[in-house]
Amino acid sequence: MELTGATSNQLQYLERSGLIEPVREWNGKKKPDVYYNWSQILEVRAIRNLRETTSLQVIRKILDYFEEYQIDKSLRDKQIVALNDEVFWIDYNWSNFTERISALKIADRQGKGVGQYTLLVVPALQDIVNEIWEVAQNSKVIDIEYFKRRAKAQPNQAA
Repeated sequence: MELTGATSNQLQYLERSGLIEPVREWNGKKKPDVYYNWSQILEVRAIRNLRETTSLQVIRKILDYFEEYQIDKSLRDKQIVALNDEVFWIDYNWSNFTERISALKIADRQGKGVGQYTLLVVPALQDIVNEIWEVAQNSKVIDIEYFKRRAKAQPNQAA
């Protein structure tokens, strides 16, 4: 239970709803020992993370979408972003775009536009690095020599 970050009631609900099916071993006891494999633990955590920004009903719509289009229904290995009432699936294979990432809309509360590709404007990591370096170089408070030694990423000189 501790590894999943979920309460026993939450785990029971996920099992009743068919989202997670743990192994039960009775071994002559009144109450069985309940075991979750590593994939199930990751799945519970993924569902819990999504629940922070969306409803369980929307999560079911996401899973229904994956099932309808014969996509693996596991959430643990997918980059899913919830913005307002819309949910997008961002595939890592699409991450070679420099300034925009293509995202597939997989759910929303009204069910409109599901299955459509959307362009989400996401700043490129190098742009963020360059911006931080520029601020550091122009700062009167930051010791730039110390900053240069400690920085994990270098600015792009062409920017």
